[in-house]
Amino acid sequence: MDKMMLESGRKLAERMGKLMSVGDMDALVEMYAADAAIVLYSRVASGHDQIRELLTKSLASHGEYVIVSIDQFRDTGDLVMWDATVETSAGLLLTTHIVVLGADGLIRHHVPGIRGYWGM
Repeated sequence: MDKMMLESGRKLAERMGKLMSVGDMDALVEMYAADAAIVLYSRVASGHDQIRELLTKSLASHGEYVIVSIDQFRDTGDLVMWDATVETSAGLLLTTHIVVLGADGLIRHHVPGIRGYWGM
């Protein structure tokens, strides 16, 4: 695997986690294309306004959001996926993310999920 590809995808994952941890929704939303979508089983958030609303609600429900570790990682250039352990105000989350990037490097599709939760 190309080392540059691995670093750029990992930096994307780390940057997303950092922006969530400081609550910088403006910078986080700027990582998404104008017509991007976050796809969940319960709903699809399309475009910057809906993505901002979804991410803001998600952060509010977790309180603190700090990536403890990135546990698995794969980057194919236009697709980046990772599993991470995240510390929140309510406990630890095991999260998973699949991100499809456009040629411009912006996120086109994001499929986040929670694989496990340990409350405190």
